[in-house]
Amino acid sequence: MEIPPMDVVTDEILTKLPAKSLMRFKCVSKLWSSYISSRYFSSRFHSFPSRPRPRLYMCLRDLSDHHNSVILSLAPETTSSSCFVVDHDLTIPQRGGAILQYLPGFICYTFWGKPRIYNPATRHLVTFPAAIKSNIIITPPPGEGAKVVSYYFGHDHVSDQYVVVCSTGVRTRFRQEMRSEHRVFFLEAGGRGIWKKAAPTCPADFRPHIPVKGGVCIDGVIYYLGWTDSYNSVLVSFHIRSGEFKMIQVPRRDGDELRSRVTDVSLIEYGGKVTLIVQSNLREKGRLDLWAVEDAGSNKWSRKTLVLQPSQLHLVNNDTIFKVNGTTQNGKVFLIPENLFSPFHILCYDLQSNDMRKIEIKGVPDHWFSKDKMNVIVTLMDHSERLLNVMHTG
Repeated sequence: MEIPPMDVVTDEILTKLPAKSLMRFKCVSKLWSSYISSRYFSSRFHSFPSRPRPRLYMCLRDLSDHHNSVILSLAPETTSSSCFVVDHDLTIPQRGGAILQYLPGFICYTFWGKPRIYNPATRHLVTFPAAIKSNIIITPPPGEGAKVVSYYFGHDHVSDQYVVVCSTGVRTRFRQEMRSEHRVFFLEAGGRGIWKKAAPTCPADFRPHIPVKGGVCIDGVIYYLGWTDSYNSVLVSFHIRSGEFKMIQVPRRDGDELRSRVTDVSLIEYGGKVTLIVQSNLREKGRLDLWAVEDAGSNKWSRKTLVLQPSQLHLVNNDTIFKVNGTTQNGKVFLIPENLFSPFHILCYDLQSNDMRKIEIKGVPDHWFSKDKMNVIVTLMDHSERLLNVMHTG
């Protein structure tokens, strides 16, 4: 049952407040807590356009000590177009695992096998229970195969439903047998919910696969890449409202599977469509290939090739290995170095104007540059203040 406005004036004031203040005001009374936590108010809050601008987040993780990690952030409006200064420490206590995905306003990751969503604006955290272990997907003995478990996060704005998908795949080395299983967690009010085993709509067309980490959610549909064998990859989709799984064959290029190495292909949203961005020829030729799904039903894709301006080739034609890390709503993609070095910089590529620029990142604590093995992730989220009212610390 939705909760109506308790007072017109109060409602107008609350909807204009930042999310962090609203979390504090939930302590005023049970009425205020119930109202701010209601779907009615959440819908009202997100309908207002006057929200903070995009905000950059930088995650550093010590690979030799998974408990040693830090999240740094800044407000882009306080920096120049060529230099960002990180100065806000938003570290989550015992965060641990690497960031898997971003939803508007939320950072998604796993810790001790449990998926989590963190709101950096309010510093609220929700922890989901670990997916139920499968009786069908059994981990092969050492050296006889591989088992991969990946989590994907999504939100449907129409139903205001948050979902986590767990995809498990296993492949045996000698028998070349592939199996996969999928479970879905629908987050309910109060942080409750249960993992449910999901089945594809068309079993004949939905093949077992090994899931690839890193998904995107577009208009209530979660997408991720998977391997059906050593040479063929597919795009898997899950429609949150209908609960349907589907599979789309990845297009072929010049007679070969469009795959190269897994690290050369990233899944992004571009122009409101799920898109594969291939950077196999970025360093040598300054070229990016974009493949967008035009019609999932007929397996129709469109291709767009971008070539860097000659004066910008030096930005990518060096020893630094960059990885694509998502897009902003205005069509900018960030290329992040695999390793941390000083002075540290990232690349911002405007896909619409075909222009690339170098952005220096200052303010990173000096001791991070001396670590041998570490992971660095940088992203710019379009919306940093959203309410996930079922959130609780876990």
